Amino acid sequence: MKPKSIRCMKFFLALFNIIFILFGLVLMAVTVINMRERKSLPDQQSTLSRGVLSFILTLGVGLVVTAVLGCIGALRENIKILYVHACFLIFLVTVEVIVGVGGAVLSAWVGGSSELSVHFYKNTTVEDVEGSNQKMFWDNLQSENQCCGVEGPEDYAILDREIPASCCLRAHPLREGGARRHLHSTCLNDKSYYLKGCEEVLRQKRSFRGNIFITTVVIFVLLEIICIILSLWMARSVRNERRKLQQNLQAHFES
Repeated sequence: MKPKSIRCMKFFLALFNIIFILFGLVLMAVTVINMRERKSLPDQQSTLSRGVLSFILTLGVGLVVTAVLGCIGALRENIKILYVHACFLIFLVTVEVIVGVGGAVLSAWVGGSSELSVHFYKNTTVEDVEGSNQKMFWDNLQSENQCCGVEGPEDYAILDREIPASCCLRAHPLREGGARRHLHSTCLNDKSYYLKGCEEVLRQKRSFRGNIFITTVVIFVLLEIICIILSLWMARSVRNERRKLQQNLQAHFES
């Protein structure tokens, strides 16, 4: 009968690799859906470029292949497959850490150059079709995030422009007409429009999402490191157990 330690390692190693397989499949599905949306809506630019999506898809495929090897090696107690699985995981962890640190450094480097000011300038100065699209962009941005301007509603005053209805909670959802104009006018007179700038609101949302992403990545990398340790430990334990069994059989036949 096999030692209890080997059975426990087999169970947890198989469990972790099943989790990795599910996570890799979800990662691949989300990436493929995002790629299809980019093809069907080419005008809407996503924050994820095609290169990033391709990298995430490749990472998902590599994770699934590595996890399948881990399950096979754990269930069959195959020492070579366990070592290959550990090497693949070490490679994936190294790539994830390098890309994560590089992405954080790059984000901190270029994070200060916001394009909201450029969008805002187009929204308030351009009068052609592109300007109309920019106005729609800002109306949606301000109403959805409950913000006004880049730094605040004073941005419109600097350009000698009226604060739009999208900065008012009650006026923007209504269609063009007397009721909307009345609520818009009341909003401007009472100064009940949004006071926060969109840059601050978006920065807070990015920070919150970034913290969630970093926490998830850290937990996942820790699971991968635990899985590496379990693979190497199980391979060594299986080898020692087989060596002991071989020595006992040899001693038995010699006696």
